[in-house]
Amino acid sequence: MKDYIQYLQDVLGLQNVMLSQDQASQTESVGTRFFTSTGPFNPSEIRHYELVFLNILTQKKESLFLPEVQDLAAKMKAAMKLRNLQVLELDCTVDDRSQLPSELAKVCESKVVVVYSSFPKDIGELIFKGPGKWLETYSPAYLLEDPGAKKVVWNDLQKVMKELGV
Repeated sequence: MKDYIQYLQDVLGLQNVMLSQDQASQTESVGTRFFTSTGPFNPSEIRHYELVFLNILTQKKESLFLPEVQDLAAKMKAAMKLRNLQVLELDCTVDDRSQLPSELAKVCESKVVVVYSSFPKDIGELIFKGPGKWLETYSPAYLLEDPGAKKVVWNDLQKVMKELGV
């Protein structure tokens, strides 16, 4: 829970964080946590999206919801022309990366999941994981540090566009 409160304070800029006892116990018991721009993502039922952008956080400066990162991510989505698709953007913290597909499947389903990371595994490969295909590539925060990787990410996003028929 300490990590979660630190995330809220450092990444989202909240000054005083108070959780109910029930919320605190939920936060501590999960090894993988998902966040939207408004806070934890724990829907009461599984939702379906055509595309999920899943950003793995290893440092607080990597959040999709920081203004400079959000600006670049928005430009990337605009270039993909995702006008009529159901898209979800999530930050996540994860203890065991191999559990990520099963943990995400508990909260949503997606045809394609783009995993953003500063250290992607199997970069640029569309791989079946769970109910959909997954592709790992560099995160927008990483691209701000290393603009030379933008071409790699664009090639990866074009694979996603082809898979989605856009």
